[in-house]
Amino acid sequence: MRKKRISAAYRYCFAGLVLQLWLYCEETLEAPSEISEEERASGTEFRAILKGFLKGEDEAFEQLKSLRDRMIGRMEILTAFSDCFQIYEYVLNRVERRFVVMKDSEYTPEKLASALTDSLLSSEDSAERNGFLRDIVAQLPVRFTRQKFYAMVAERLSSYIGLNRKNVEDYLYMLKTSVMIGLPEGMERERDLWELLDVLCRANYKGMDQAEFDRCMKALDRGSRLLSGKTDGCLSLQQMINDLYVLFLTEGEKLTDARENEMFRAGAGKILDALDSTDRRILEDDEIPEQMEGIQEAVMDLVMAGSSGEDPVLDKVDRLVSGSSFMSVEPETCPEQEADRQWLDRETETFCRQLDDLFGNSQKMVVRAVMARVISSLPMVFGNSREVEAYIRSSLESCTDFAEREASMELLEQELIEHVLV
Repeated sequence: MRKKRISAAYRYCFAGLVLQLWLYCEETLEAPSEISEEERASGTEFRAILKGFLKGEDEAFEQLKSLRDRMIGRMEILTAFSDCFQIYEYVLNRVERRFVVMKDSEYTPEKLASALTDSLLSSEDSAERNGFLRDIVAQLPVRFTRQKFYAMVAERLSSYIGLNRKNVEDYLYMLKTSVMIGLPEGMERERDLWELLDVLCRANYKGMDQAEFDRCMKALDRGSRLLSGKTDGCLSLQQMINDLYVLFLTEGEKLTDARENEMFRAGAGKILDALDSTDRRILEDDEIPEQMEGIQEAVMDLVMAGSSGEDPVLDKVDRLVSGSSFMSVEPETCPEQEADRQWLDRETETFCRQLDDLFGNSQKMVVRAVMARVISSLPMVFGNSREVEAYIRSSLESCTDFAEREASMELLEQELIEHVLV
């Protein structure tokens, strides 16, 4: 059975690699100007490593491992930009009504709270309910003092007492980076995104005029589009890296048809030649993608069956084909430790101190955006639907800033419509 899984993984990933390489070639040759310098360099390095694999060069595997680690670092940077842009999107959504005339909401805070709660209760799936509740909380106006907010953070985080410490550490790391604490080094290397984020960071949201609002909206829109393209490109390359990683792992043990193996190698070689020569004629012939049809489907069940975790090669294969493209290939070896109250209290105190430092250097509307993000990410502790409805209504009614409240209600109405349609 092990040989069958090894061979199935080899076929699955080689076919996937050729298909992904074909798409990469198509995008690269049809729109070369849209590829950034860093993306081009990473793509060129990957192609050199793939050529090394096709030639049987063992040292290419170490180069691939290095490239994969760097791609993980780059995705962390892109994710950090995404989190930052979402914070400023929250702010701009709430100042928009100062400059843009919109239709008044048909709901009162009381009726909207009731409609959202009813829609929430209509969901039979608990994960869907929880996700919708977090979406609702994320859009509500925030009017907490810092001390009350920190007390809420401590109370909510206390629900993690007794859980695995490593899991809680991972959660806290995600929470911190999502609100611009502990941003990864090297973000300035993404120069275009860095400059657009700087526009948003330097804006005066309290005294904002129409010109500055328009400038910020343009920066946010362009940043979001650039980020989407960069993220898609990073994911595409990482998928090819993962496929090639599996080929290196299984090359010595796989049992495959010689003709099929030659077809894989010939297809990859032709696409690499087209990329090197920028010859687009290969894209006019669908022979290569047609040859790959059905191969992955034929072996998918065997590849996705999973292993016991005791086989180091198959364990790595499982991780590489899992769909979590940027997860570590190596299993984590850490002692099972419980998140006791003393440890969690220290971590909570550190987190609140970091938040306080951030708040001290941020404008009030940015502070509120960060608070909203944190609250929506914390464990939900509502006892029943009445508490949920009361919380929504109170949050809306306590907001005395007309523009912010109306913007929040409009966004909540959109959440309601989307939830009903789903």
